[in-house]
Amino acid sequence: MVRWSLKSRVVASTVVVVLLLAVLLILVARHYVFANLKDSLQAQQDAQVKLVAEQLDDKFEVRVLILHRLAEQLAPLLDRDPAALKRVTEQAAPIPELFDWVFLAWADGKRAFDTRPIDQNPDVSDRRYFQDILRGASVVISEPVITKVTGAPGVAMAVPVRWADGRVRAVLVGGLYLQRENFLKALSRSRIGITGAYCLVSSGQSPRYVIHADPAKVLQPAASGHESCGTDKAISIWEFAWPTRPIVARHRLETAGWQLVATLPAREAFSPIIRARLKILTMVGAALAIAGLLMWQVARRLLAPLENLERAVRESATDLPARAALPTSRADEIGALARTFSSVMCQLAERTSALLKARKLAEEREARIHAIANHIPDLVAYLDMDERYVFVNQAYEQRFGMSAGEIIGLTPRDLWGEDHYANAIRPHLKLALSGELVTFDAEHPYENPPLYFKVTYQPAWSGTVDTVVGVHVFARDITVERQKMRELEQKTVSDYLTGLLNRKGFDRRLESAMALSETSGRIMTLLLVDLDNFKLVNDTYGHPIGDKLLNVLATRLRCCVRESDAVARIGGDEFAVILEEVSGLHAVERVADAIIAATSVPCIIDDQQITCRTSVGGALHKPGNGNTRNELFLKADTALYAAKHAGKGRFVVFDKSRRISSDSNSRTSAD
Repeated sequence: MVRWSLKSRVVASTVVVVLLLAVLLILVARHYVFANLKDSLQAQQDAQVKLVAEQLDDKFEVRVLILHRLAEQLAPLLDRDPAALKRVTEQAAPIPELFDWVFLAWADGKRAFDTRPIDQNPDVSDRRYFQDILRGASVVISEPVITKVTGAPGVAMAVPVRWADGRVRAVLVGGLYLQRENFLKALSRSRIGITGAYCLVSSGQSPRYVIHADPAKVLQPAASGHESCGTDKAISIWEFAWPTRPIVARHRLETAGWQLVATLPAREAFSPIIRARLKILTMVGAALAIAGLLMWQVARRLLAPLENLERAVRESATDLPARAALPTSRADEIGALARTFSSVMCQLAERTSALLKARKLAEEREARIHAIANHIPDLVAYLDMDERYVFVNQAYEQRFGMSAGEIIGLTPRDLWGEDHYANAIRPHLKLALSGELVTFDAEHPYENPPLYFKVTYQPAWSGTVDTVVGVHVFARDITVERQKMRELEQKTVSDYLTGLLNRKGFDRRLESAMALSETSGRIMTLLLVDLDNFKLVNDTYGHPIGDKLLNVLATRLRCCVRESDAVARIGGDEFAVILEEVSGLHAVERVADAIIAATSVPCIIDDQQITCRTSVGGALHKPGNGNTRNELFLKADTALYAAKHAGKGRFVVFDKSRRISSDSNSRTSAD
């Protein structure tokens, strides 16, 4: 590897600075020279193009004037033979001196005569110039067209031939071929300078080349406003240094509305600057070489003492006694540097010894911390700002069946899965990375059985306590605690005898069912079921038999409803049924009939046949009716009272009509 000495860098830096200054001066000078030369060439070319455009306008105007005069001559002669009209035309408009061809077309588009020898007489009524004349134009110079007679590209100039009252009787057309010798063809051979050229672009929505130095481009599409005869190039910020864009001048013809464009290639336009470029570069290179040699000699003499200091410092780095050779007695900057280096070496030796002791102590502390973390049954980890594991304890290895080395470098997304990361980890981790202490419960329902963790994300701050550099993760398995809590909660809402919901569980379920009804927009129903003459069963057969009867009836009630519905025992012999999302009263009646039928079947308990009918009262809750839980229960209880009062063993639904009625199907409505 090449070693750059200080002398080499000083010389190289000087040469680079001189080079940059020289290049900057050259670029600035070249920019102004280029701008002045470009403005001068542009002004000259604009004047020349304007002059040529005016000459073209004059030639068009002369031909239009001749056509107008000829139209005036032909107007009173149109009743004559077409051959006579043709002779008059050929005498008045010499061919090919002024036009390559002339023809007269009647108002219906049929030709009266044509100065060209033709075998067919094509209709021109579809030509735009012909239609414009019929609409009232006094003169029309057409866009370049393919002539119907010869199939060659040409330009037509049309004027009207009118009756005495001003109506158009015929259209007189004079034309020029774009590929024959005429003043337009001569324009394509004209030059701007030596290599520059002219082109003529038509107007309209689809401009085309009328004249071009390349005959193959005639009638080809052209640009509408910034045409440069196809020679333009992309703009570059280095255009003034390496010019590539031609000088382009444009002028619009007043007669035809076309645009005359002249282009002069950059190589010819800026040839003086291009020729001077090599000479300037040669002179700059020679000046840089001389400056580099002079700076080398100057730097060599000035930096000799510094080289001696460098050699002494290099030797003392491996041999402390060699510090005696440092030039500490010098009174200049080199002596001050030597004295400073000697002092630093002494301090470095002392601090190196202290750092070795501190490093050993830190390693011992880190080993103790890791040992403590590995003996903790909880999950302990550290995440960096990229959410990658930097440290994990042995609990992670046991949890995932992977070594710590395999886990380090992964992200929680990789380790826990996309779904759990997005739902349970990412929102809390984002808060922790912003500097907030986060504690939450995380559930893993995909495990069998499900696992629950109490998780804490503690931000790790930098030494200045102003920047979060990572997150400490602590996760404690609380699955057993959660299961015990659920078991206790289940006992508090279950009936000890039947296993159905008790009154507390019923109240919770009724409140959630009413809320679901409001959200879904569906009807829910509360049924209260009461055993008729249950006290007689207890008095006759005893309470144990009564308890078994309650269990049997509880089982039958479960069979009469859907799994999504709820059955509760809310009193000694009183039950409640919550029907979620029913279609209407008929569906409720079917369930009530099923309950009455199922509970009416005799039960065999301890060899005793016991028959115990039930009465059912119901109330419907429709979304938006404003019922509270207590109001709905009161309505169902009112209906139950009406059922018992009407003879028991029947179903009554609460009705707003405030009357009680009965029918043969044991159904009654009440309020």
